[in-house]
Amino acid sequence: MKYKFSIVVLLGLLPGIVHAQTLQEALALAYRGNPTLLGERANQRAVTENSAQARSAWRPTVTVNMDANYQQGPYTDAFALGPYTSNYAEGYVQAKQTIYSFGHTANKVRAADARSRAELHGLRLTEAQVFTNAITAYVDVLRDRYILDVRKADLEMLERQVHLVTTRYTLGGAPAEQVTRTDVEQAKTRRHSAEVSLAQAQTALASSEENFRAIIGISPGHLVMPNDLPGMPLTIKDARTEAIAANPQLSQMREIKAATAADIDTARSQWGPQIQVQGTFGTIGPASPFRGREYSEQVAGTVSLVQPIYNGDLYNSQIRQAREKDEQARQNVELARRKAIQTLSSNWRAVENGRASIQAATREVNSGEMTLKGYQLEYGNGLRSTTDVLYADQNLRAAQIDLATSRHDTIVAEAALLAAMGRLQAASLLPDEKHYGAEGTLQYAQRRGWEPLEAPISALDKLGR
Repeated sequence: MKYKFSIVVLLGLLPGIVHAQTLQEALALAYRGNPTLLGERANQRAVTENSAQARSAWRPTVTVNMDANYQQGPYTDAFALGPYTSNYAEGYVQAKQTIYSFGHTANKVRAADARSRAELHGLRLTEAQVFTNAITAYVDVLRDRYILDVRKADLEMLERQVHLVTTRYTLGGAPAEQVTRTDVEQAKTRRHSAEVSLAQAQTALASSEENFRAIIGISPGHLVMPNDLPGMPLTIKDARTEAIAANPQLSQMREIKAATAADIDTARSQWGPQIQVQGTFGTIGPASPFRGREYSEQVAGTVSLVQPIYNGDLYNSQIRQAREKDEQARQNVELARRKAIQTLSSNWRAVENGRASIQAATREVNSGEMTLKGYQLEYGNGLRSTTDVLYADQNLRAAQIDLATSRHDTIVAEAALLAAMGRLQAASLLPDEKHYGAEGTLQYAQRRGWEPLEAPISALDKLGR
């Protein structure tokens, strides 16, 4: 797949712009400022916080509590025992630490980490979609500008043809050069049709330029059709192997499957014992009047072991539910695999057919240009009819539009092919750009809030997984 091509949009169309706006520059702008991509990055950072939150169960919780109470009144409704007074204030620090959860916390951490990794692949998927949209928007503008030029050239040629036919009809001439009223009306009909096509081309270009601004963030300048996108595979076998290994959506579904498997273990671990220690240190004394010397220290420590016995089938229901979710995730993995192969295969064929179409359309355009020039000369000598000239012009314009469309569709198919392989990423398309560190965000979330006790407690808890 070595064929290369290029289209240069006439500089005369954009006289105020000197610097060519390359596809790589447009992609860099989208990478830095596209709202969809920036929003997904924020979502990825939010999802990675689940990994930090899951690990908090391995760490102690410390709270400060202060209470004050004053009450005076009868001890009973009958006042039999005389007045009763409650008057105390206390303040204490309480610390709790789960020592062992039968793997419950460890499995929640596994699930959270897997979902964080799934979101990382979700970000890759969004990045590929944004790049696909940006590439499509870029070549949309190029195609529609080219088609607009074709429509303008067509209308100019038809204007000349109408003028020539009308003049001949008015002045007459040699029998071989005479034309009829039908020839005049036929030429005018084609001119009116060209005017409609020109208006449609202008509308299409305006829509493409607005879409470009929405995705890239700026108005399109002088654009240049790129060569083949970087990273195109040599064989479909290599492409299929890489797609199975690196397709973003397939990778995301695999991580979600890992998370649902951990969810099953999380549900099961609820049946196991949990051990927790709690310590309290504080002081207590009269609330009113306050006398600091009358306050005394209070210290308490508790070790609790909780073993569930029966809970109305709640845990068993949650286990069954987790298993069904896991089966759904397994099917989603297979669905994503099939979709990745389907997308890759169809776009591989589209690229091959597109490049063959480009070669054929190029030859057709060259032949059409020579045919139209020849027919125009022969028409001047009375050897061709008006219909012949109009037909040759129509064929040439159709060939030119086919060529522009084939070039456009081939680049779009290449983008879809690379996206299916997992290669339509900033690392491949923008090697000199500063890249967003999604993996670093996840690693930071996993380390944030680390406590010295976490290592031994997590190691003990993992034994129950």
